[in-house]
Amino acid sequence: MNPVLSVAVACYNVENYLDKCLSSFSDDRLRGKVQVIVVNDGSKDGTLNIAEGYKNRYPDIFEIVDKENGGHGSAVNVAIEKARGKYFRIVDGDDWVNTENTVSLISYMESAESDMIIDCKREVDMLSGDSVFFPLPAGVTPDREYEFKTICGDRDVYANIMIHTASVKTSILQQNNIRVLEGVFYEDIEYVIKATARVKTAVFKNLEIYQYLVGNANQSVSLTNYVKRYSQHSLVTNELISFASDFECEKEIREYLINRVSLLINTNINISLLYNENRKEGRILAREFRENLKEKNSVLYNATEKRYRAALALNRLGISYNRLMKIKSILHRG
Repeated sequence: MNPVLSVAVACYNVENYLDKCLSSFSDDRLRGKVQVIVVNDGSKDGTLNIAEGYKNRYPDIFEIVDKENGGHGSAVNVAIEKARGKYFRIVDGDDWVNTENTVSLISYMESAESDMIIDCKREVDMLSGDSVFFPLPAGVTPDREYEFKTICGDRDVYANIMIHTASVKTSILQQNNIRVLEGVFYEDIEYVIKATARVKTAVFKNLEIYQYLVGNANQSVSLTNYVKRYSQHSLVTNELISFASDFECEKEIREYLINRVSLLINTNINISLLYNENRKEGRILAREFRENLKEKNSVLYNATEKRYRAALALNRLGISYNRLMKIKSILHRG
Protein backbone atom coordinates (compact mmCIF):
# COMPACT_ATOMS: atom_id res chain seq x y z
CA MET A 1 0.00 0.00 0.00
CA ASN A 2 1.15 3.52 -0.73
CA PRO A 3 1.61 5.87 2.24
CA VAL A 4 -0.95 8.54 3.04
CA LEU A 5 1.54 11.39 3.31
CA SER A 6 4.94 11.99 1.73
CA VAL A 7 7.17 14.45 3.56
CA ALA A 8 10.21 16.04 1.94
CA VAL A 9 12.90 16.80 4.52
CA ALA A 10 15.53 18.98 2.87
CA CYS A 11 18.84 18.78 4.74
CA TYR A 12 22.08 20.66 4.47
CA ASN A 13 24.47 20.59 7.46
CA VAL A 14 21.72 20.22 10.05
CA GLU A 15 23.35 17.67 12.34
CA ASN A 16 22.49 19.80 15.38
CA TYR A 17 18.78 19.78 14.56
CA LEU A 18 17.97 16.71 12.47
CA ASP A 19 17.48 14.30 15.35
CA LYS A 20 14.62 16.42 16.69
CA CYS A 21 13.09 16.62 13.24
CA LEU A 22 13.20 12.92 12.41
CA SER A 23 12.28 11.75 15.91
CA SER A 24 9.00 13.68 15.55
CA PHE A 25 8.04 11.21 12.79
CA SER A 26 9.38 8.13 14.59
CA ASP A 27 6.11 6.77 15.88
CA ASP A 28 4.78 3.24 15.42
CA ARG A 29 1.37 4.67 14.49
CA LEU A 30 2.97 6.25 11.41
CA ARG A 31 4.58 3.07 10.09
CA GLY A 32 3.50 2.53 6.50
CA LYS A 33 1.40 5.70 6.55
CA VAL A 34 4.07 8.36 6.18
CA GLN A 35 6.96 8.39 3.72
CA VAL A 36 9.67 10.70 5.02
CA ILE A 37 12.07 11.45 2.16
CA VAL A 38 15.27 12.75 3.74
CA VAL A 39 17.19 14.56 1.02
CA ASN A 40 20.80 15.04 2.06
CA ASP A 41 21.81 17.96 -0.14
CA GLY A 42 25.59 17.52 -0.05
CA SER A 43 26.01 18.00 3.70
CA LYS A 44 29.58 18.01 4.99
CA ASP A 45 28.73 17.24 8.62
CA GLY A 46 27.03 14.27 10.29
CA THR A 47 23.62 14.85 8.71
CA LEU A 48 23.72 11.71 6.55
CA ASN A 49 24.80 9.47 9.45
CA ILE A 50 21.88 10.67 11.56
CA ALA A 51 19.44 10.06 8.71
CA GLU A 52 20.82 6.55 8.14
CA GLY A 53 20.32 5.73 11.80
CA TYR A 54 16.62 6.55 11.53
CA LYS A 55 16.26 4.63 8.27
CA ASN A 56 17.78 1.56 9.92
CA ARG A 57 15.33 1.77 12.83
CA TYR A 58 12.25 2.74 10.81
CA PRO A 59 12.74 1.45 7.24
CA ASP A 60 8.98 1.66 6.64
CA ILE A 61 8.99 5.41 7.37
CA PHE A 62 12.29 6.88 6.23
CA GLU A 63 13.96 6.95 2.82
CA ILE A 64 17.22 8.72 2.01
CA VAL A 65 18.31 10.53 -1.11
CA ASP A 66 22.01 11.40 -0.93
CA LYS A 67 22.91 13.93 -3.61
CA GLU A 68 25.34 16.68 -4.49
CA ASN A 69 24.49 20.13 -3.23
CA GLY A 70 21.88 21.81 -5.42
CA GLY A 71 19.99 23.98 -2.96
CA HIS A 72 16.65 23.61 -1.22
CA GLY A 73 14.75 23.68 -4.51
CA SER A 74 16.62 20.70 -5.88
CA ALA A 75 15.75 18.74 -2.73
CA VAL A 76 12.08 19.59 -3.17
CA ASN A 77 12.14 18.59 -6.84
CA VAL A 78 13.73 15.22 -6.09
CA ALA A 79 11.22 14.54 -3.32
CA ILE A 80 8.25 15.33 -5.58
CA GLU A 81 9.56 12.78 -8.08
CA LYS A 82 9.95 10.08 -5.42
CA ALA A 83 6.76 10.80 -3.49
CA ARG A 84 4.29 7.90 -3.26
CA GLY A 85 1.88 9.39 -0.75
CA LYS A 86 -1.64 10.60 -1.36
CA TYR A 87 -0.55 14.03 -0.08
CA PHE A 88 2.79 15.84 -0.08
CA ARG A 89 4.33 18.46 2.19
CA ILE A 90 7.72 19.91 3.06
CA VAL A 91 9.57 20.10 6.40
CA ASP A 92 13.04 21.60 6.71
CA GLY A 93 15.69 19.59 8.51
CA ASP A 94 16.04 22.12 11.33
CA ASP A 95 12.29 22.14 12.07
CA TRP A 96 9.97 19.42 13.34
CA VAL A 97 6.30 18.47 13.70
CA ASN A 98 3.86 17.88 16.54
CA THR A 99 3.73 14.09 16.49
CA GLU A 100 0.31 13.57 18.09
CA ASN A 101 -1.36 16.04 15.75
CA THR A 102 0.46 14.57 12.75
CA VAL A 103 -1.03 11.19 13.62
CA SER A 104 -4.47 12.83 13.71
CA LEU A 105 -3.85 14.65 10.42
CA ILE A 106 -2.84 11.48 8.60
CA SER A 107 -5.86 9.66 10.00
CA TYR A 108 -8.03 12.38 8.46
CA MET A 109 -6.11 12.26 5.18
CA GLU A 110 -6.84 8.56 4.71
CA SER A 111 -10.41 9.32 3.65
CA ALA A 112 -9.99 12.95 2.56
CA GLU A 113 -10.62 13.98 -1.03
CA SER A 114 -9.73 17.69 -0.96
CA ASP A 115 -6.89 18.83 -3.19
CA MET A 116 -5.26 20.73 -0.35
CA ILE A 117 -5.34 20.56 3.43
CA ILE A 118 -4.23 23.58 5.47
CA ASP A 119 -3.29 23.28 9.14
CA CYS A 120 -1.57 25.44 11.78
CA LYS A 121 2.03 26.17 12.73
CA ARG A 122 4.01 27.42 15.70
CA GLU A 123 7.15 29.54 15.54
CA VAL A 124 9.73 28.72 18.22
CA ASP A 125 12.58 31.10 19.07
CA MET A 126 15.81 29.12 19.05
CA LEU A 127 17.40 31.22 21.80
CA SER A 128 14.61 31.93 24.29
CA GLY A 129 12.33 29.00 23.54
CA ASP A 130 9.39 31.40 23.41
CA SER A 131 6.80 30.48 20.82
CA VAL A 132 3.94 32.00 18.86
CA PHE A 133 0.98 29.97 17.60
CA PHE A 134 -0.55 30.85 14.23
CA PRO A 135 -4.23 29.84 14.21
CA LEU A 136 -6.48 29.28 11.23
CA PRO A 137 -7.87 32.47 9.67
CA ALA A 138 -11.04 33.71 11.35
CA GLY A 139 -13.06 33.56 8.15
CA VAL A 140 -12.96 29.79 7.62
CA THR A 141 -14.77 26.89 9.24
CA PRO A 142 -12.54 23.93 10.16
CA ASP A 143 -13.30 20.64 8.40
CA ARG A 144 -15.51 22.29 5.79
CA GLU A 145 -14.44 21.76 2.20
CA TYR A 146 -14.28 24.94 0.13
CA GLU A 147 -13.99 25.59 -3.55
CA PHE A 148 -10.59 27.24 -3.58
CA LYS A 149 -11.68 29.96 -5.99
CA THR A 150 -14.31 31.14 -3.47
CA ILE A 151 -11.79 31.81 -0.68
CA CYS A 152 -8.49 32.54 -2.39
CA GLY A 153 -9.26 36.26 -2.63
CA ASP A 154 -9.30 36.66 1.15
CA ARG A 155 -5.88 37.92 2.25
CA ASP A 156 -6.24 36.43 5.74
CA VAL A 157 -6.87 33.08 4.10
CA TYR A 158 -4.04 33.04 1.60
CA ALA A 159 -1.61 34.46 4.15
CA ASN A 160 -2.10 31.20 6.06
CA ILE A 161 -1.37 29.06 3.02
CA MET A 162 2.38 28.59 3.18
CA ILE A 163 5.01 25.92 2.85
CA HIS A 164 4.69 25.23 6.59
CA THR A 165 0.94 24.59 6.57
CA ALA A 166 -0.02 23.16 3.19
CA SER A 167 -0.39 19.52 2.19
CA VAL A 168 -1.23 19.12 -1.51
CA LYS A 169 -2.30 16.03 -3.39
CA THR A 170 0.83 14.46 -4.83
CA SER A 171 -0.98 13.71 -8.09
CA ILE A 172 -1.47 17.45 -8.70
CA LEU A 173 2.25 18.08 -8.31
CA GLN A 174 3.37 15.15 -10.42
CA GLN A 175 0.79 15.36 -13.20
CA ASN A 176 1.46 19.07 -13.67
CA ASN A 177 5.23 18.54 -13.48
CA ILE A 178 5.56 21.20 -10.78
CA ARG A 179 9.20 22.12 -10.25
CA VAL A 180 10.95 25.01 -8.56
CA LEU A 181 14.19 26.83 -9.25
CA GLU A 182 17.35 25.18 -8.00
CA GLY A 183 20.45 26.73 -6.48
CA VAL A 184 18.57 29.71 -5.02
CA PHE A 185 16.84 30.73 -1.82
CA TYR A 186 13.21 31.90 -1.58
CA GLU A 187 11.82 29.17 -3.83
CA ASP A 188 9.43 28.17 -1.02
CA ILE A 189 6.92 30.81 -2.11
CA GLU A 190 7.42 29.68 -5.70
CA TYR A 191 6.39 26.15 -4.70
CA VAL A 192 3.35 27.40 -2.78
CA ILE A 193 2.07 29.61 -5.59
CA LYS A 194 2.63 27.07 -8.38
CA ALA A 195 0.99 24.29 -6.37
CA THR A 196 -2.00 26.20 -5.00
CA ALA A 197 -2.86 27.76 -8.35
CA ARG A 198 -3.87 24.29 -9.49
CA VAL A 199 -6.02 23.12 -6.59
CA LYS A 200 -9.80 23.12 -6.88
CA THR A 201 -10.81 22.30 -3.31
CA ALA A 202 -9.35 23.00 0.12
CA VAL A 203 -10.11 22.14 3.72
CA PHE A 204 -8.75 23.68 6.93
CA LYS A 205 -7.83 21.52 9.91
CA ASN A 206 -7.49 23.03 13.36
CA LEU A 207 -4.35 21.03 14.09
CA GLU A 208 -0.98 22.46 15.09
CA ILE A 209 1.54 20.56 12.98
CA TYR A 210 4.65 22.49 11.93
CA GLN A 211 7.17 23.69 14.52
CA TYR A 212 9.23 26.41 12.84
CA LEU A 213 12.55 27.34 14.45
CA VAL A 214 13.25 31.07 14.14
CA GLY A 215 15.95 33.45 15.33
CA ASN A 216 18.84 32.07 13.31
CA ALA A 217 20.94 34.85 11.80
CA ASN A 218 21.71 32.55 8.88
CA GLN A 219 18.07 32.32 7.85
CA SER A 220 17.33 33.61 4.37
CA VAL A 221 14.71 36.04 5.68
CA SER A 222 17.14 38.10 7.76
CA LEU A 223 17.57 41.63 6.36
CA THR A 224 21.29 41.17 5.77
CA ASN A 225 20.73 37.97 3.81
CA TYR A 226 17.89 39.53 1.85
CA VAL A 227 20.32 42.20 0.58
CA LYS A 228 23.14 39.72 -0.02
CA ARG A 229 20.80 37.44 -1.95
CA TYR A 230 18.88 40.12 -3.80
CA SER A 231 19.68 38.57 -7.17
CA GLN A 232 18.23 35.24 -6.03
CA HIS A 233 15.08 36.87 -4.70
CA SER A 234 14.72 38.73 -8.00
CA LEU A 235 15.17 35.47 -9.92
CA VAL A 236 12.34 33.80 -8.02
CA THR A 237 10.18 36.92 -8.32
CA ASN A 238 10.70 37.07 -12.08
CA GLU A 239 9.92 33.36 -12.37
CA LEU A 240 6.58 33.95 -10.66
CA ILE A 241 5.87 37.05 -12.72
CA SER A 242 6.24 34.87 -15.81
CA PHE A 243 4.10 32.15 -14.25
CA ALA A 244 1.33 34.62 -13.37
CA SER A 245 1.49 36.06 -16.89
CA ASP A 246 1.26 32.72 -18.70
CA PHE A 247 -0.88 30.51 -16.46
CA GLU A 248 -4.36 29.89 -17.85
CA CYS A 249 -6.97 29.98 -15.10
CA GLU A 250 -10.30 31.34 -13.92
CA LYS A 251 -10.70 34.99 -12.97
CA GLU A 252 -10.61 34.29 -9.21
CA ILE A 253 -7.34 32.37 -9.47
CA ARG A 254 -5.91 35.10 -11.70
CA GLU A 255 -6.65 37.68 -8.99
CA TYR A 256 -5.16 35.35 -6.39
CA LEU A 257 -1.95 35.12 -8.41
CA ILE A 258 -1.81 38.90 -8.85
CA ASN A 259 -2.24 39.41 -5.10
CA ARG A 260 0.39 36.88 -4.05
CA VAL A 261 2.98 37.83 -6.66
CA SER A 262 2.42 41.52 -5.85
CA LEU A 263 3.46 40.80 -2.25
CA LEU A 264 6.66 39.21 -3.52
CA ILE A 265 7.32 42.19 -5.79
CA ASN A 266 6.79 44.54 -2.85
CA THR A 267 9.37 42.60 -0.86
CA ASN A 268 11.78 42.91 -3.76
CA ILE A 269 11.20 46.68 -3.73
CA ASN A 270 11.83 46.83 0.02
CA ILE A 271 15.08 44.88 -0.30
CA SER A 272 16.56 47.26 -2.85
CA LEU A 273 15.24 50.58 -1.55
CA LEU A 274 14.91 50.09 2.22
CA TYR A 275 16.98 47.10 3.38
CA ASN A 276 20.02 48.03 1.31
CA GLU A 277 22.05 50.65 3.16
CA ASN A 278 23.69 51.66 -0.13
CA ARG A 279 20.79 53.85 -1.20
CA LYS A 280 22.12 54.74 -4.64
CA GLU A 281 22.77 51.11 -5.54
CA GLY A 282 19.29 50.25 -4.30
CA ARG A 283 17.69 52.85 -6.56
CA ILE A 284 19.52 51.49 -9.59
CA LEU A 285 18.46 47.92 -8.81
CA ALA A 286 14.87 48.93 -8.21
CA ARG A 287 14.66 50.97 -11.41
CA GLU A 288 16.03 48.09 -13.49
CA PHE A 289 13.57 45.69 -11.90
CA ARG A 290 10.62 48.04 -12.50
CA GLU A 291 11.54 48.57 -16.13
CA ASN A 292 11.58 44.82 -16.73
CA LEU A 293 8.32 44.38 -14.83
CA LYS A 294 6.58 47.01 -16.96
CA GLU A 295 7.50 45.08 -20.09
CA LYS A 296 6.44 41.71 -18.68
CA ASN A 297 3.19 42.44 -16.87
CA SER A 298 1.51 45.83 -16.76
CA VAL A 299 -1.12 44.62 -14.26
CA LEU A 300 1.51 43.66 -11.69
CA TYR A 301 3.43 46.84 -12.49
CA ASN A 302 0.41 49.01 -11.73
CA ALA A 303 -0.57 46.97 -8.66
CA THR A 304 2.82 47.63 -7.05
CA GLU A 305 3.47 51.19 -8.24
CA LYS A 306 2.21 52.81 -5.03
CA ARG A 307 4.57 50.74 -2.87
CA TYR A 308 7.48 51.52 -5.18
CA ARG A 309 6.86 55.28 -5.02
CA ALA A 310 6.60 55.25 -1.24
CA ALA A 311 9.79 53.20 -0.81
CA LEU A 312 11.62 55.39 -3.31
CA ALA A 313 10.66 58.51 -1.37
CA LEU A 314 11.97 56.99 1.87
CA ASN A 315 15.14 55.93 0.13
CA ARG A 316 15.78 59.47 -1.14
CA LEU A 317 15.18 60.82 2.38
CA GLY A 318 17.83 58.43 3.69
CA ILE A 319 15.34 56.43 5.74
CA SER A 320 16.27 52.75 5.76
CA TYR A 321 14.02 49.97 7.01
CA ASN A 322 15.83 49.83 10.37
CA ARG A 323 15.48 53.57 10.84
CA LEU A 324 11.82 53.40 9.84
CA MET A 325 11.20 50.75 12.49
CA LYS A 326 12.90 52.94 15.12
CA ILE A 327 10.71 55.89 14.15
CA LYS A 328 7.59 53.75 14.38
CA SER A 329 8.70 52.47 17.78
CA ILE A 330 9.21 55.98 19.10
CA LEU A 331 5.83 57.12 17.77
CA HIS A 332 4.17 54.07 19.30
CA ARG A 333 5.70 54.73 22.72
CA GLY A 334 4.69 58.37 22.47
